Amino acid sequence: MQGDPSEVGMTGGAVSALAWNGSGNADLLHSAARWLLDDQRQDGTFERSWSLSEANTIWRAMWALHSMPEPTRTAFKQRITDATAASKRFLTQAQNPDGGWGYRPGDSSDIASTCYSLLALSAMGLRLDEDPTVRAGVAYLLARQDADGGFTAVPDQVAPRPLLFDAPVFSDIWVLLALASCDGDGNR
Repeated sequence: MQGDPSEVGMTGGAVSALAWNGSGNADLLHSAARWLLDDQRQDGTFERSWSLSEANTIWRAMWALHSMPEPTRTAFKQRITDATAASKRFLTQAQNPDGGWGYRPGDSSDIASTCYSLLALSAMGLRLDEDPTVRAGVAYLLARQDADGGFTAVPDQVAPRPLLFDAPVFSDIWVLLALASCDGDGNR
């Protein structure tokens, strides 16, 4: 809500929605890009906001920064390159031997964090056919498909929140979105 402290997840989502009309939102997007870049921690992460997963806000920030209109991407080119490298380094180091990611480095892999990580890597331009980190993450997800074709994941939410973020269909949606984003054809 207006007046509440800014959050990376919400800012990233809003920027991604507004970036298609960059010329109409140029000042706002420029300010949002600067805020996202300033909010990144040295290790490549961002505040987690409502998510338990470090990868959630990395994905949302990378998606936003890489969908900015050309003038904003050009103005912040080096900072976006550095931010991308830091987040990629974090995700590569946080990946578990089973190919998935947990909420935080060292946590057991889970479907939601793995999806967020793959979405972040995809926003950075990494693809299944080119990157072993992405291939391992996709293999992790595919190995966890339920017999009925769906995916089961624990809810990803830091409480208290006004709405419970526990809709089982979200697991399927996140997995399908993550797999489609890494398809190797460059489709995002």
